[in-house]
Amino acid sequence: MPSTVTFHDMPSQYLAAPVPYAVLVPDREEQAGPLPLCLLLLGAGGTRDSLLDLQPLFDFWWAQGAIPPMVIGTPTPGPDYYMEDPAGPIQWDGFLAADFIPRLRGTCPVSDTTAIAGISGGGYGALKSAFAHPHLFAAVAAMQPMLEPGLHESDAGARNRLHHSAGGPPQLIGSARDPLIWESNNPANRARTNAQQIRDSGLPIYIDAADHDFLTAHDGAEFLHRVLWDLDLSHEYHLVRNADHGGPTMRPRLRAMFAWIGSLWNPAQPDAVAEEATRIWLQSGMKSRPPAGATTTNAFIAFLRAGFGPLRAEAAKSDPSTHRRLGVL
Repeated sequence: MPSTVTFHDMPSQYLAAPVPYAVLVPDREEQAGPLPLCLLLLGAGGTRDSLLDLQPLFDFWWAQGAIPPMVIGTPTPGPDYYMEDPAGPIQWDGFLAADFIPRLRGTCPVSDTTAIAGISGGGYGALKSAFAHPHLFAAVAAMQPMLEPGLHESDAGARNRLHHSAGGPPQLIGSARDPLIWESNNPANRARTNAQQIRDSGLPIYIDAADHDFLTAHDGAEFLHRVLWDLDLSHEYHLVRNADHGGPTMRPRLRAMFAWIGSLWNPAQPDAVAEEATRIWLQSGMKSRPPAGATTTNAFIAFLRAGFGPLRAEAAKSDPSTHRRLGVL
């Protein structure tokens, strides 16, 4: 049987109007138990109907084994831009964390494992939500997130405000926006504020940007990449050559993003034969020719890391940044 898409509406204390949403569930006859849940947030013009349009793609990828099965929930954001305004009727952080995820966990065949992903404005929404609640999500992935470079509202010039023409809540989008609302919603600021929580949670982070983006969203993605680097927060970052904010690269990039999410739930298993052969070779003092594939094994990397341990400890005496995962550049 093919997957199914169902449509629902959900009132919430956090938003002024009920939120339409759709849920895509893979063929249940092929699943033995509950599946991971992935929230897929869409950008300007995206609605729950978009999930119906994506259904054939997911069915194809599932049939190929390109991505593992998961339940996907997509709300219609309207013009809200996933904004969180503590003083107003638009509080998307609260809706996603306190209403939407519990509703999907209570009504769908899902486990407690929840990832959040987004495209364009939805990528912005996914990043800021995950950075606000890093322990709630098993991963966050954003494709061409609609970001502006900077920590302060005034940091973004005309080049990085082109997307304002598409509209949005006036507190967040437009010439009269509230700097405090923009800054409190900004994913880079949230990463800085919650860096230790993000680090403690081990939140996996994936960012994809197009280097020929007609909205220049890649500027904001690059800025966030540098902020995460400076914070020593591990993340995966792709700057896709000659890609745009849409176009023919969209499908392979979407597939890559969901394959990345799936790889967290189904990581590649090491070659047991190669691992054992490498361990024996290392224990022998590497006196013979290395076994095939030795340099690709965990055993060999562990050996190298151990060998460089004293060198790293010595370097750290004069350069404490040696203890970081990511260097201070």
